[in-house]
Amino acid sequence: INNKSLQDFLLRNVSVVWKYFTKDESSNSVTCKICMSVLKYNKNTSAMHMHLKRHPLMLAEEGQPKSHVQQSISAFTKRPAVTERRRQQITNLDLLNFFEPGYNVPSYNTLWNAIAHQYDNLRENISEEMKGQSVSLTTDLWTSSTMEPYITVTAHYVTDSWQLKARVLCTAMMPERHTAVNIADRLSKIISEWGIQVFCTVHDNASNMNLAMELCEMFPHDLGCTGHTLQLAVKAGLVLPEVVKAVDAARRVVSHFRHSSLASCALKQRQEQLGVKSNKLQTDCPVRWNSTFVMLQRLFEQRIAVQSVLADEAVTKSSVQKSLAMRASQWELVEQLIPVLQPLAKATEIMCGELHVGLSFIYPVIFNMISSTLCVEESDLAAVRTFKNTVRQQLETRFKLRSEDLTESIPIVACMLDPRFKHLQFIPQNKREEAQRHLDVLLQNGEPPADTTDAQIEPMTGKKARLEEDFVQLFGPHYQSDRRSTHCSTAAEEIRDYFSTPHIPTMDNPLQWWSRNQDRFPHLAKLSKSYLAVPATSTPSERIFSLAGNTITRQRASLHPDHVDALIFLHANQDQKQMTKQTVGSE
Repeated sequence: INNKSLQDFLLRNVSVVWKYFTKDESSNSVTCKICMSVLKYNKNTSAMHMHLKRHPLMLAEEGQPKSHVQQSISAFTKRPAVTERRRQQITNLDLLNFFEPGYNVPSYNTLWNAIAHQYDNLRENISEEMKGQSVSLTTDLWTSSTMEPYITVTAHYVTDSWQLKARVLCTAMMPERHTAVNIADRLSKIISEWGIQVFCTVHDNASNMNLAMELCEMFPHDLGCTGHTLQLAVKAGLVLPEVVKAVDAARRVVSHFRHSSLASCALKQRQEQLGVKSNKLQTDCPVRWNSTFVMLQRLFEQRIAVQSVLADEAVTKSSVQKSLAMRASQWELVEQLIPVLQPLAKATEIMCGELHVGLSFIYPVIFNMISSTLCVEESDLAAVRTFKNTVRQQLETRFKLRSEDLTESIPIVACMLDPRFKHLQFIPQNKREEAQRHLDVLLQNGEPPADTTDAQIEPMTGKKARLEEDFVQLFGPHYQSDRRSTHCSTAAEEIRDYFSTPHIPTMDNPLQWWSRNQDRFPHLAKLSKSYLAVPATSTPSERIFSLAGNTITRQRASLHPDHVDALIFLHANQDQKQMTKQTVGSE
């Protein structure tokens, strides 16, 4: 065979895949010319054939026409038509997070029908989840950017699996006057529509809201917002003359840097030169005292860099320097106020949470603040002493710490039902005994849980029964069986057993503890579901203001109130919404 014949023979018997791969003899590997992927080469082309299927190529098999070797670019990029099922799936998705080429945006009616359908399904699921649960509410009134009045109601409850849930029930327009009678009537209608059993309602301290709670017969208990009460107590200290002067001086300095680009840039340069964090100064909001704390803390943190910029005549005019200069006594006052305000701000932040137990924090924190943070020291400035005394007196008055009914209050009962604070170490011994007697009365008045009967206990037989008897004989009174037959039969015995157990660490989840011990303390467990679900503040309702602000804008001023309610409802309850989608998809 001549050389040309041998070359033709080899070409006819070489696989077509070698057009797209190069071989590396040293490493027994091949490299794809299309995507530069490296594959092992074991003296066969199977792996290369499989790899090429990932590329938009149609390799011709032996005897296949050449027209099938490769698709055109237009044929490859062409997507299949959108089926009706996929169209429905896309409609149910958030179109801002999902893109489908060739999808036609539905009309107004189609889109609203889809939203209404989701709203109805989600409402039914949440209603089913709340059925039979002891529900606590928060409510607040607010005005949108288009000057439309709304009322928002949120629900909070503990599920059968001891999960704390927070749901937005409604955001409804309330054009009528916000009198106590009208508020009570509106809340009664919302409760009736949902068919829920309300245990407690948390609200702000406005007079019309307080009176509405008295008028509404569906509220067995109500509680003022702890955050609002703290706000009033701390504000009483912040309006003291010396404190006002120092805060106003700090506010002027911050405002200067926030409105002067030259000063702001110079401050950033000074921060880099001094090696401090490049944190911007923060302004405060007059209606939120904790924002005042953040402003003072940030300003004092950056005081050296700030003073350096204000002293630079190339950046700050001499006339401005005089108006912005803070006296040394004011800086000292700010320095001493920060450690006093910081624990109060942290307490407010913790109590405003809605997905953890917060009500039981109130009295342990308040009593600790009074005995430590607000305790006057010899090194305190006169203004700081006055501030501490004022805030302490405000807390004692507003939280009724010296009241005869303190031990019967909802937060104290919540403390006793929280295994972290149940021993009430923050109050005198005689008050602890009163609180425990009140807890006993609550259990005596309540119905015993249905799952505590001995009929539900499976009797032990055979080897297990003999082993149980052996344990009792060997260990005597120190042996405690986990079986329900050894649990306390009366409420008084259950309370004694509960308080004899040690408390759990503060960072532990009390609901998880109750999930493990609900069979041991069935009466107290039932009570705990009601009290530990009560929020400490009405913040959950207030948070809807921000969400609604992104929904009701001046560009969307024509939104119907029903649409506003549905959109906020779906967005706020989106975790349940995702579960609904998964259920619908599986069907």
